[in-house]
Amino acid sequence: MSRIQLVGVNGSNPLGFLAALGLLRIVPGAKLGFSEDGSFVAFVDGIDRSDGGFAKLIAADAEAAASESAPWRFSYTKAATKKQGPQKVADLKPPPGDFKTFLATCVEAWLTGNDEAADYAAAYGTDIAVDNNGNTKPTAFHFTAANQTFLGAVEGIRSSVSQEWAKTSLFEGHGARPGNNLRWDPGAERNWALMADNPTKDGTRVDAPLEWLAFRGLPLLPSFPHRSKIITTGVVGRRDDMTFTWPLWSIPASLPTARSVVQVDWTGSAKERVARGVFAICSSAIRRTSQGGFGNFGPSSVMS
Repeated sequence: MSRIQLVGVNGSNPLGFLAALGLLRIVPGAKLGFSEDGSFVAFVDGIDRSDGGFAKLIAADAEAAASESAPWRFSYTKAATKKQGPQKVADLKPPPGDFKTFLATCVEAWLTGNDEAADYAAAYGTDIAVDNNGNTKPTAFHFTAANQTFLGAVEGIRSSVSQEWAKTSLFEGHGARPGNNLRWDPGAERNWALMADNPTKDGTRVDAPLEWLAFRGLPLLPSFPHRSKIITTGVVGRRDDMTFTWPLWSIPASLPTARSVVQVDWTGSAKERVARGVFAICSSAIRRTSQGGFGNFGPSSVMS
């Protein structure tokens, strides 16, 4: 079995790192690491596949998730307003009662040995924290707002994944095409205040295979209730002052090992990090717009 270098998956980019975690969840027996040469490119050991076979596996995973009963799916009915009637939406900000019902269903599935739904539920939110509107407060990685819905965006991304696109995205890089994204790539930020011209004229772009893989990796970063608040694995701070921090390691790690690694605070002793194979710590601020509530990762920084 040879090492597969994923030149299009940059671990120092939050989208790339999340996508690398997603690969671990869908590729049986794979072990993940990142290059120490300054490229931070992800690599996978432990599997025997060609580039085309690897891309085919990713496309097949996206296709298999098309079912309306897929474990990751969740929707609820949004109450009517003065402007429109009740609406079925696929988002992560339901009334708490609806989310509790969803959690109960996931627990029932988990008791029968199907833990996929529970893994996603734990990543989506908790039955404790609520926002200023009294709705469930979701994971810190929820960046959509207004008429956009998180899981609605995921479905659009999933449905566009193809084997050809996956091969380009992972093994050539620069796989972005016109389309909606989850705003997990710092390069996708469309804040007019930071740009010379109105960015809405250019539209948005998406690297669908990477975004789908990143969503598949989300269960490795669950959220937890803390008193009446919610905390998300790897994220510190509150409201407009939040930062996502993650480690990069060079020793190939299995899924259970990676699950443990991302839940450890590595910002302490550099000597201890090196001894355990963690060669860099990356961080990215979570920026939220003052109007609309959209979020985005800011440019990442790397600390050795």
